[in-house]
Amino acid sequence: MEIEDFAKEYQSKTDEELLRLEVASEELTPEANVALRGELAKRQINGTDRLSAFREEETQRQTEQASDPGRLFSIYSIGRSRFGKGRYVYNSETGMERFTTTVFVIFLYFPLIPTGTYLAERKRGFFSNPTAFLEKLPLDWEQVLRVWVVAAGSLLALIWVFKLLPRLLYRP
Repeated sequence: MEIEDFAKEYQSKTDEELLRLEVASEELTPEANVALRGELAKRQINGTDRLSAFREEETQRQTEQASDPGRLFSIYSIGRSRFGKGRYVYNSETGMERFTTTVFVIFLYFPLIPTGTYLAERKRGFFSNPTAFLEKLPLDWEQVLRVWVVAAGSLLALIWVFKLLPRLLYRP
């Protein structure tokens, strides 16, 4: 991509998104960095005070993230787990994916009770990277229903297979 292409894309981003890119600027290409610094200067947010304040906020957010809602656990298939990926957005420049997900209380890996919907972010990679929960959102009932429908369908298919399997194996 050319500097002009990056500049056009950065014009549509919020100040917070630009500051987040600036914090991770070492991961950007030189052209992307030039365009980013130009957009920050145009918006007059390239001062060190604002950037250092944002870095402190990011550090605090990451600290709070350690005690996030989803300190997800599952012992013997009982606990909490997240399901679903709604409003998925992938940023190819930073390799970050952002989506909404719902945390459920699970029993035997079956999602029972939704405890909250969260805006989540993580770096896409070959191995699973930790998910950062950015904010709690109102419960997304559409996502909850989709998860329940898929889980119920899977459970019914499993029951049907186990009911049909003995008939297929022990046919006289």
